Amino acid sequence: MTISRQTFIQIVAYDENREKSVRDQRYRYTQERIWRQTGFRWIAEALAGGDLSNLDSSYFRPIGPGPRNDLDEFADRLKQQVKSNRPLLVGHNLFTDLVYFCRCFFGPLPDKVEEFQAMVHMLFPALVDTKYMATHDCGSINPTSSLMEINNSLAHIALPRISG
Repeated sequence: MTISRQTFIQIVAYDENREKSVRDQRYRYTQERIWRQTGFRWIAEALAGGDLSNLDSSYFRPIGPGPRNDLDEFADRLKQQVKSNRPLLVGHNLFTDLVYFCRCFFGPLPDKVEEFQAMVHMLFPALVDTKYMATHDCGSINPTSSLMEINNSLAHIALPRISG
């Protein structure tokens, strides 16, 4: 077997255990690099209830001095909390946001709107679309839908009235 070096080629006897060890080490190194490069994907995973087991606690910056194990404990508690309590996803004109978000982080979109709807509700069980809420059953053919217009129309209300 040959091993390339910068200025020569080394010839060594083939050792199956050494080769397996080298392959395993390369795999672990590659996997760690992938996890470190995940970046914003962790947010997508957290929102969709995905697997956060490989999220390194070093992603959380400590506030002030403290031992590393405090950060590990914080990260573990946060992972468990996100897993057990899926966050509420709020957006304005949420459909287009979800199309873009799902395409970027979860792959190709389904061919049918119904399939996309089922996928979205599986990933994000709690959704609130402020544009839909502001324009649904309003009786106008061109309802007010920009955030500024909605804010201006609601600014005079001190407390919301909730009706069921």
